[in-house]
Amino acid sequence: MKQEMLITQISPDQVGEFISESFYQELTENFQQKFPTEVKSVMLSRTAVETVLSGENVSGIKFMNGLEDANDPSSRMLILIPCNYTVTASLPNSIINQHGFMTNTGEVISLERTWQVLFNHVLNFKKLDPTMAYTQINRGSFMGREILTELVCSTKVNNLVYHFGHSIDADYSYKAIIHPESNMFLIGDQSYPCPGSTGCPTTGKDPCALTRITTTMLGTEAEGQLNTLRAFRDKILTDKFSGVEVEKYYTISASLLEALDKTPNQEAIFKGLYDKYIATSLNAINQNDEETAFALFQEAMQHLTETYLYQ
Repeated sequence: MKQEMLITQISPDQVGEFISESFYQELTENFQQKFPTEVKSVMLSRTAVETVLSGENVSGIKFMNGLEDANDPSSRMLILIPCNYTVTASLPNSIINQHGFMTNTGEVISLERTWQVLFNHVLNFKKLDPTMAYTQINRGSFMGREILTELVCSTKVNNLVYHFGHSIDADYSYKAIIHPESNMFLIGDQSYPCPGSTGCPTTGKDPCALTRITTTMLGTEAEGQLNTLRAFRDKILTDKFSGVEVEKYYTISASLLEALDKTPNQEAIFKGLYDKYIATSLNAINQNDEETAFALFQEAMQHLTETYLYQ
């Protein structure tokens, strides 16, 4: 059985390892058997990987699973999100660029389109496994810059192949395998699921901004309000509201907290956010005014990203 690594034991830029061709075959065949209707691999632009890694303070890349069309598995795509060196929960935090992110083909797409294609993947996965909770769906995989740099430097071809793999006997069952388009079988495998999956190692830092703010303001009395917010979140995902906003929230939340932690007047900021958005939303939810609560959630996300996050 392949031994799992823990991200808390190594620097993020070192995440990843080379595996044998036989293990590569095992992982990809397992995935094909488990998900026979799904795309097994996508082309990954070498230039796209190099471009994302060339950014400032980038420890590696989250290869986030996306779909252009939630009803078309053949529209599979990847969103390449650069990460810094600050580890929250199990993974380094995302670097959010207001102009959007690069895809596996090298196209740059807007943030709005990013959140939509990420949520399309979630909707598709729910069809494959209706019993799985939205928050437990694997969103993608992270690989550190060292192994990615070694991969792209090992070949002169323009494209890499990004395979989807599955390990039957591993804690983190979804695997990302990358190798050059040529028949070299220089394969990178990594074990860490991106936010949303179960089994993540932890640093003790909660990556949920709403949880941190509410707990800071209310202490042990926060749990009741948080349960109300979680129930509303589930309604957003399954009912008349757009789960795209929730996907956006979980993608940026840890990075947002990192930015807020750097502000000198954090306590005052938390109080202002709680009073203006969280308490007001809870009041709307309790009065069955869910439209107002959802509008406040959208407004809060827009304010926070524009004020503290965009790079």
